Amino acid sequence: MTKRNKRQSSRKRRHRHTRLLRIAAILLIIPILAASGIFTYLYTHPVRLKDTVIRHELMTPFDPWENVKDLYFAGKKDVNIQTKADVEKIGEYPVTYTCRGHEYKATVKVEDTTPPRLKVQSYTTDLAEEITPEKFVQEVSDFTETSVRFKDPQAWDKEGTYDIQIAATDTSGNETVETATLTRKKDSTPPVVQGADNVEVLQGRTIDFSEGVTVTDDMDPDPKFSVNSEQVDFATPGTYEVIYTTKDRSGNEGTTVRQITVKKDRDYDRKVVYLTFDDGPSAHTDKILEILNEYNAKATFFVTGNNQKHNDVLKRIVDQGSVVALHTYTHNYAEVYASEEAYFKDLQKISDMVKEATGVESKLIRFPGGSSNTVSKQYCPGLMTKLTKAVQEKGYQYFDWNCDSTDASGNNVPVKTLVENATSSSARHINILMHDTDAKGTTVEALPDIIKHYRSQGYAFEALTVDSYPAHHSVNN
Repeated sequence: MTKRNKRQSSRKRRHRHTRLLRIAAILLIIPILAASGIFTYLYTHPVRLKDTVIRHELMTPFDPWENVKDLYFAGKKDVNIQTKADVEKIGEYPVTYTCRGHEYKATVKVEDTTPPRLKVQSYTTDLAEEITPEKFVQEVSDFTETSVRFKDPQAWDKEGTYDIQIAATDTSGNETVETATLTRKKDSTPPVVQGADNVEVLQGRTIDFSEGVTVTDDMDPDPKFSVNSEQVDFATPGTYEVIYTTKDRSGNEGTTVRQITVKKDRDYDRKVVYLTFDDGPSAHTDKILEILNEYNAKATFFVTGNNQKHNDVLKRIVDQGSVVALHTYTHNYAEVYASEEAYFKDLQKISDMVKEATGVESKLIRFPGGSSNTVSKQYCPGLMTKLTKAVQEKGYQYFDWNCDSTDASGNNVPVKTLVENATSSSARHINILMHDTDAKGTTVEALPDIIKHYRSQGYAFEALTVDSYPAHHSVNN
């Protein structure tokens, strides 16, 4: 090889080497630039989301972080998330992720894909009842409104047992289907009357023949009944029949006969005045007894436990033929009418006091304020409605009044006023309200004229018994 050729070969090698160095440099720079670009992009776009539409189940907790797939060169503290997603309401709600000035938006789609929870029960009925799907549903629940229907309705109108498919559907269209059993039977049993026991009633009194009477049927929850009481004559003593006729939806009929015995009332054909004195005993009780003795009259004393220093006179009342009855132990409305239990606790105390003083267990009651009082409503709404029934169920009788002397309107009410008011009634059975307290001296003074007036009209003066005319007021609580 000549020198010239050697020089040319050397130049070619140097040129090739230089070119290789340049290629190597370029190959080295490219990944650096790529890495730098990637870094720059990721640094300026640090949040990567899983989805732009987030499907989320109704009524389940929502955590927007669960939609973040990656964070580049950032932590949770660098990301601000704003959303008003309401997981209790189906709908679409925006959620925005902000980091280093960039926003990433997504939509939370709250939807209901869960079918209702349905529990069914078997049902047995007659051939007359209309069958509805609700009768088979023991429990159905969902986060939205549900409706139930028969999956495959048929005419289940024959005797037998059927498999019934009940479908529960929510507002999103999710459906649950369960199978229940329907049994249809021929009903040939008439309804049964309960509570129509034979009763005795005092001449001149009446009873409600429907009160306390119930009618039940093995298939029909609402059987019908009618009452025929046309032959009952409450004015004439004797035994009468009341006929209850029942009928169920299947057409089965039955009859029940109830006997009503009307007992003779010795006072029915007589005019009777019942003198009653509330709130005693007092310093005036002896004076009242002297007047009663003088005019051969009897009275009833509804006593309290507030003046027991005069309790010795209670035995004299009984020995003279009058009656000691029960008013209240405390006469404290707030205490007596706090509850049904409170009333009977007070009643027991006054009953025990009277029995200890007289040897007699009284069953005669006068409610403080009468059965028509409204003050009890302040302490226990509806109480008087309960008490008026409860006391009679326990064997007591309560007495109101149909004539008021008005001596409760104040102390020392003029005698003339008391006499005029106390003699204003012309009823056959008159229950006069008066009071026996230390402040009612004019009541004692008026008593002789009251007695003389009614005696001149042919009235007798009797003490109350459980069978006496009770003059019940209308209950207002």
